[in-house]
Amino acid sequence: MRQPEPLHAIDELRLFLDFAVPLCGSDIAHKLRQWGHSREQARNWLRGEAERAGGSLGENGDVLQFSDGRPRLGRAQNRVVRTASELARGVAAAALLAQLEGKSGVEAFGGFYGVPARPADTARGQDGAAGVAARGTFPVRKPAA
Repeated sequence: MRQPEPLHAIDELRLFLDFAVPLCGSDIAHKLRQWGHSREQARNWLRGEAERAGGSLGENGDVLQFSDGRPRLGRAQNRVVRTASELARGVAAAALLAQLEGKSGVEAFGGFYGVPARPADTARGQDGAAGVAARGTFPVRKPAA
């Protein structure tokens, strides 16, 4: 029996994001709930997280996209891990920011990260950043149709 071929780098990235973005989103939502930021403070903080991820991707995105499949060690490994982690965190922050602005989420790398549209009954009842975090809304990948 043959071993399956390894995934293409982009497919691996999507698989990683499917796993990591909901975890990062949950962590960020928990922190927002603890900090008690106002809605505007939360927007600014989330925007900063998303921008930081974009900068990291711009500087180091090649290590995620172009891989020869060999294991990385030392600095090269740290660069890949740091970039992937910052990317997942940035996508999660962007999804939460979109939710604060009344949207359901964001699209990134061919996937949708957010929450399904909900009725406005409970969504508008809570104020501040804790409103999004308290409702348990954190980015999840929408299943393919």
